[in-house]
Amino acid sequence: MINQAIDLLLKTLPEELNSFSGTEYPMALQTTFRGNEVLDIICLSNQLTNLRNADEKELLEPLLLAAEVIESSSADKSQFFITDDQVRSNVFFGSKWRAGWVLVLGARNNEKVIEMLKEKDYLVFTDQPDVKDTCFIGNRPTSPIYFLQMMVRYGLIWGRIAPGDDHEMGHFLEKDMPGFMIITEDLEPLKYLVALGIMKLGAPALVPTTFPFPYGRRIVTDDPVRLIEDGVHFPNLRMRYYNDEIIQLPDNCNIAYARETIDEGTTYGGTPLSFFFLQSSGSVNPGIHVIGQPSAHIGILVDIENEALGLDLAQIVEQTAMKAVNYLQGVRAGESDGNFYIKTAPGMAMDNNKIGEAIYYGIRLQYPRLEKISITFIYNEVQLKKDKQEIDGLKAARRLFIQHMSEENTEEFCVCIECRPFSLEHTCIVTPDRIPMCASRTYFTIKAESLLGSSSVPFRRQSDKERPLRLVFNKGNMINQEKGEYEGCNKIYSELTSDRLNRVFLHSLRGYPHTSCGCFQNLAFWIEEVNGIGIMSRSSKAVSPNGKTWDVLANYAGGKQSDGIMGVSLHYIRSRHFLKGDGGIGNVVWVDQALYEKISGCLLPGQKVATEMNTATLEDLKQFIKRE
Repeated sequence: MINQAIDLLLKTLPEELNSFSGTEYPMALQTTFRGNEVLDIICLSNQLTNLRNADEKELLEPLLLAAEVIESSSADKSQFFITDDQVRSNVFFGSKWRAGWVLVLGARNNEKVIEMLKEKDYLVFTDQPDVKDTCFIGNRPTSPIYFLQMMVRYGLIWGRIAPGDDHEMGHFLEKDMPGFMIITEDLEPLKYLVALGIMKLGAPALVPTTFPFPYGRRIVTDDPVRLIEDGVHFPNLRMRYYNDEIIQLPDNCNIAYARETIDEGTTYGGTPLSFFFLQSSGSVNPGIHVIGQPSAHIGILVDIENEALGLDLAQIVEQTAMKAVNYLQGVRAGESDGNFYIKTAPGMAMDNNKIGEAIYYGIRLQYPRLEKISITFIYNEVQLKKDKQEIDGLKAARRLFIQHMSEENTEEFCVCIECRPFSLEHTCIVTPDRIPMCASRTYFTIKAESLLGSSSVPFRRQSDKERPLRLVFNKGNMINQEKGEYEGCNKIYSELTSDRLNRVFLHSLRGYPHTSCGCFQNLAFWIEEVNGIGIMSRSSKAVSPNGKTWDVLANYAGGKQSDGIMGVSLHYIRSRHFLKGDGGIGNVVWVDQALYEKISGCLLPGQKVATEMNTATLEDLKQFIKRE
């Protein structure tokens, strides 16, 4: 087997080195094994020749290097190479909302195995073409290196494994990389050895009984069902853990109906007497109640018995409850000029019970700890006149309360670790003035999910299964106002990272910046040469004056605390707290053109901010902003 593999490698090795594009690590395996050393093809060829009678373990490193060199010279490599951008997607989104990655090699039972994997929410790579909803890596003997390259770049970028330290890389990937391999049949010699190399670098595997090597972390079976059942228990994989009951919408409700267009039949409400209002009550009579008969006016009052449901959270839950009415086919609900309405399709009657059930289960689906819920439909005009004036006052007071919430006057901050599946360090702290860098949540939604429960449960590390995904904590004493350092934030960082991190600045890039996820809207970075702030928007094609591309910045920031860089949302850029420890918005000196068009209105009068359209070098930047 070894001699056959070596003969094929020597036959197909190119005369010159090539590389892959779309990555910070054009030859990721060379970086892993050799660091910054330049690979010599003649030396590599001689090394392979001298290993003809060696043990498989001694052959793996040069064999994998040769496989990468061969694939880098393939004319169709761009079809199979996984760029840094795609690796980030597989890491950040793939490991958060998927159980993990699986490489399936071999044609036997391939489709059956892959369907079972997809049912369990795995991202599947395979060497078999034309398999629906999979990533085809090619079917050459050396093509499994595309999966291996993704593995080692996961370690190089997010694990901070030093180039050349393949020993530490193996330990990191074995413990942390959310993937495994399935071999469904005997492979040709070279592909078998490349697969063994993947196992050497940390991927556990399910292999057939004819597997020819005594090495690797593996489960041996020819049964495809057992392949899956055993594989999902590898300790490096991500799993879903449900702590609450499973709650489903009624059969006549579907979230997809919220996007449907209906022909308007009858409109209820939309008048000055109509309202939809949700509030916390000390004691409720659960169920659906009706006062009066359907008429031109309608009021829906939702009372919930739960001590955690404060004014700020009541507004969030109210929005969820109103939206849930739209999960009924042929029904639309909303507000126009502050007046609530329900519209039904032609021929549909007002059904209080169906709408009430949609509201009840819509609330519980999003916030499962809210159980005691009363929903009252009011059509009686006398009652509506009495209630509407009071409710308008309550809504105005609620809006004012929320508008005035700030980092200074709010004792409770929130933390979210939903992105922890790809990083043991990323810990997202959220305040009323600082929403997450992904911009998909707010302080109020995270607080609500923490206190009221959430059915949104991404896959998690098995080591993290007991940790709450979201927490509300006391911010504690202020340590540094400008940088945004609080005792409580430092404490929560220490607790949630097992002391790997114990300080965090919410509003400074330098020293101990907030960790970054991978789904950040923008990246803010410190430009030392001008003591100023640069910002690049997601997937920008610009190059900063100090030579940074989006890929380089994103790889440096993603999943960790990196001095001089931090993910930021557009909302945070516009906040009065934006990086105030570094001079704030007034010290922004460079942004890419697309972002400039979005934030130019936030800049100070007379402020000079460069883009890639007018500066290409640091000298250009210094002249443009008049700094030496």
